Amino acid sequence: MATSTVRLEFMCQFGDRQFIHNHSISQSLVTEANRAGEDGEYNERFSQVMMPLMKEHEAACRNAAGDFCESCGQFATDILQNPISFLHTDQPRIVVWVTSLCGRGQCEIEVRQEMQMIMQEMRQEDEILDDLSGHTGCMEVKLCKLADQVLPHTAHLQPLLSFSSRLMNKLIAERDYSAQEISHLLLNIPLQEGTRMVVYVDCRPLEQHVRSYRVDDDVSEAVGSYRKYLRRNDQHESITYLEYLQSYNLKMWRRLGANAKKRVLSYFPRYRSVETSAQFQDFCRVKLMMAHPHRSPEELLAVDGQWFESFVAAYQCCRQRHHFHEDDHYGEVGANELQAEDDEFEQEVHDEPIAEEDWHELARMLPDRPLEEEDIDVLGRRDIDVNYDWTPHVGRYTNDGILRGNYWKQRKAESSFRLDVEHQPLGARDTLNPEQRIVYDTVMGHFLAQDRSQLLLHVDGGGGTGKSYLINLLSAHLQAATGGRGTPVWRAAPTGVAGNQISGTTLHSLLHLPINKDFRPLFAIDKAQLQTKLKDIQYLIIDEKSILGLRQLSWIDDRLREAFPHRNEEFFGGLNILLVGDFFQLPPVLQKPLYYDKEVHGVEIKGRNAYMRFDKTVFLSVVQRRCGDDQAAFRKALGELRLLQLSHESWKLLSGRVQAKLDDQEVARFADALRVRPVIQVITTNVGPGAGAAPDDKAGNLAKQVPVCIGSRLMLTCNLWQQVGLCNGARGTVYDIGWAPGADPVRDQPCVIMMEFDKYTGPAFLTTADGRKIVPILPVDRDFLVGVTLCARTQFPLIVCYAITVHKSQSITEDKIVTDLSCRDFQTGLSYVAVSRVKTLQGLMLDAPFDRNHLTYTLPPEGIKMKMRDQRLRSWQVLTQNPYKKVHGAT
Repeated sequence: MATSTVRLEFMCQFGDRQFIHNHSISQSLVTEANRAGEDGEYNERFSQVMMPLMKEHEAACRNAAGDFCESCGQFATDILQNPISFLHTDQPRIVVWVTSLCGRGQCEIEVRQEMQMIMQEMRQEDEILDDLSGHTGCMEVKLCKLADQVLPHTAHLQPLLSFSSRLMNKLIAERDYSAQEISHLLLNIPLQEGTRMVVYVDCRPLEQHVRSYRVDDDVSEAVGSYRKYLRRNDQHESITYLEYLQSYNLKMWRRLGANAKKRVLSYFPRYRSVETSAQFQDFCRVKLMMAHPHRSPEELLAVDGQWFESFVAAYQCCRQRHHFHEDDHYGEVGANELQAEDDEFEQEVHDEPIAEEDWHELARMLPDRPLEEEDIDVLGRRDIDVNYDWTPHVGRYTNDGILRGNYWKQRKAESSFRLDVEHQPLGARDTLNPEQRIVYDTVMGHFLAQDRSQLLLHVDGGGGTGKSYLINLLSAHLQAATGGRGTPVWRAAPTGVAGNQISGTTLHSLLHLPINKDFRPLFAIDKAQLQTKLKDIQYLIIDEKSILGLRQLSWIDDRLREAFPHRNEEFFGGLNILLVGDFFQLPPVLQKPLYYDKEVHGVEIKGRNAYMRFDKTVFLSVVQRRCGDDQAAFRKALGELRLLQLSHESWKLLSGRVQAKLDDQEVARFADALRVRPVIQVITTNVGPGAGAAPDDKAGNLAKQVPVCIGSRLMLTCNLWQQVGLCNGARGTVYDIGWAPGADPVRDQPCVIMMEFDKYTGPAFLTTADGRKIVPILPVDRDFLVGVTLCARTQFPLIVCYAITVHKSQSITEDKIVTDLSCRDFQTGLSYVAVSRVKTLQGLMLDAPFDRNHLTYTLPPEGIKMKMRDQRLRSWQVLTQNPYKKVHGAT
């Protein structure tokens, strides 16, 4: 319904500050006053209508005036003094000048007030809304004052742009963010910054609290705030949970600064405070939990040494005896609970009926089964875990080496390691492609010619170009060419997995290179052992050169000069070096790569000088791993992925391997069946203050706890016996778990985990009926520093093998892999290495769709540019034929 209304528009001005304030009243009130005829009657009637509005208007003026008195900086105490007595409809606009007094009464400022009466047609509901908004809203404008503050900081080059942007920033800064923060908190939207510190309080019983886990190189539990409080030191014995949450650093148990505001507590859930409610027991428990110091929830049943059977009785006693508890803002007994107010004007919404679809009927026909998976936070605490009898596993493995912890030391002593590889016939060299053959002929020619000049050779090739095959064939024929006098070649790599792929060792174990320590010359006895080990070695093949850094290459140079003292004036002690790998794969961790061409310092300069001595290069470009016409498109996609130039066609090809686009039968090829087994949590043993809180990477890569069950997949985190496949990253399956004789499986940790490793080639502890080799994994000790304090940790060097990291996957080849390309690479080469591990496109499955822009750059990143510059420089040293006259096997 439309009615005539009068909108009263107040426009007030205090110096440079202005605001507009609106009120709406019915035209019938003005008409009724006019009919009175007499001025007195009119004024009285009009005053009755206007008085409430004018009082609210004066309050709005006072709030809006703010600090308009710049002389003394005080708020105005008296803004309007009866400025209007009546208003006739034939005089719709009047201007009134009034005097305003500042707070100290020392300044008088004249205020201009203009009032306008506007007649308009308005629907009834609009009239109500306008009246509501008119009573509460005001728009404040103070552009002149803000401009005065902004002008001194305006840039001279672009003054208009600078002034506009600074003025907008100033206006935004003047806004009040309280309502926005409250909305974010109510909607559980994360805040970037806030004026309040909010802590969420889990009010449920302790056993129902959420337990969060960090999963990276291992699995470790993050202790919640309540558990931290229960485990507090004795010096904080008297502190309540409320005081801890409001006023203490939740990580370091340090009281916040004196000027710091107390945190706001956001409780969940809020139990009902009505005594007849079924939740009242929990309400009393929460009140006691916040107010009484305690070490366990059971202690809350005691008040002043007197024990009660329920939290209700304990809290009633607390209320009678204690009248000094700080308000926890959780509510009081019997207090009125907050209820959402009904909106008088809210329109009723009727949902349209949903049309039944065919799939709705099909969904109802499916069995109502829960997901067949377990949350990690309950592993080790499920009924199947707690009730399982591990007693038969006690004393099952009584081998002296297992019980003493030196089993693998004995096995290594019994099995002398040989560098020899399997024999390969001379005709195997004919399987090499022309590029591989150049490398083969160059090395064999250098060896047969007994050339004293040093051979420093690059062998570059992407994933699947046959680098590992070439290394093993070359090693076999060098070994055969010595006539049984021992192998002249040693194979090594930066990681255990890569070294195992070429039947070699790690560079660290071969040359005693430091890990997280400074490089130092060897002691005399260690130097003599190294010289004996390498006395017959003429060639060192280093695989996965992309992971090698300038600092590490400098250490290799220094150590080889110690190993070959008669040629220590030459780089690498005169030893012949083959650097094999692909710089477009993963770069080294925390080191500058070999191809780095920016400014370097210290030992990196020595590393660069050593790298620049390599004067021969062979590029392998023929992909052997994915041969065949059916894999041509996949080979093309990998080549583009390697250079971060993925084309639209290749993106479509790889996107076709996203799991959502594969049928169920295809997806099933990539999944192992789920096994439900009893699980134990193997907890670490720590020695020293702060040892338990030390992260795994600072404690010798030993996890704080490892969930283990028979049949679970675990990964080794140390190079136990790298030559036979027990290296960092080796994956295996748990065969059994054993305890020492007399141990208690509930209290004591197991002494051995028996495992079957995928690629183990050494002696077996036991062999199953189906031929599987089972070996024991024992706890190891690691010493480490927390600050300046020496600490120790004892744990099995194992982690749960959910997946293998891309770094650990470099150098291996798999028939099937599952990976994810949806996130942009934080290091160049991650996506390329992950995808290139698989032999065929059909062996690849992607977890989620991915954006082509993540793998395509209009301008390549700086890392790619450096790799391409290095490749261009070395293109001048590419070998096209054997530079030596000797040819192996020639007659």
